Amino acid sequence: MKRKILKTISTIDSLNMEEIEKLNIGIEIQDFTEPNLSLNEINTIIHRYKAKLKGFKNIKALHGPFLDLKPSSPDKLIREVSYNRYLYTINVAKELNIDYLIFHSQINPYLNQPSIRKLNNTQSREFWEEILKEVPDYKGVILLENIFEETPTMLKELIETINLPNVKINLDIGHANLGKVTLEEWIKELKDYIFYIHIHSNDGLYDNHQAPALEKIEELYYLLDKYNINPVLSLEYNVDSLEEEIQKYR
Repeated sequence: MKRKILKTISTIDSLNMEEIEKLNIGIEIQDFTEPNLSLNEINTIIHRYKAKLKGFKNIKALHGPFLDLKPSSPDKLIREVSYNRYLYTINVAKELNIDYLIFHSQINPYLNQPSIRKLNNTQSREFWEEILKEVPDYKGVILLENIFEETPTMLKELIETINLPNVKINLDIGHANLGKVTLEEWIKELKDYIFYIHIHSNDGLYDNHQAPALEKIEELYYLLDKYNINPVLSLEYNVDSLEEEIQKYR
């Protein structure tokens, strides 16, 4: 099975288009996770990416802002700030013709009282229904990424409550490794919604974003085949030789 492979790009200055095109892979843009970009800086980055990506045929993804944002917050002002931050990011994605747009799930696993969980999920659905009405011409897939969840249960409840055809899951296997269940359990539970995977590794204690061992890549491929899914694979860690690293995935 042919795998769809991307490399995360922390800033546009680190983007080597010649190398990306030579390796025939896609990119995930992460400049816009920076929370304090000015409007001028945002416009400059967009303009530079437009120039660099002209004629680029492979998959393009973009990671949105996430720090201190909460679309389902009971605080109206927090929801408003989150809405504005998400909306500008969707408009950036539209301008750059992005295929996949990533936001964190913003799930707090300790707010697990059933009525609070239900309220959070319902308010998230209302948030996405409202914001997507403002950008009906954005045709990409929006992805919600696990971050602090210890099992796939709450993320599955969230995505099934939102229940929109263009809102799916980015399974971050580094974050999942910090949880309480196996990678197989994550994939088994979420397989119908996983369209994208962040690949990186850690020591089980901290979110180190290390390169995974070859046996971890083999385990991931085994599970993807077992559950018959072929999501986009985004390498979210630094490498000395991208060409050598990509060979591990082919």
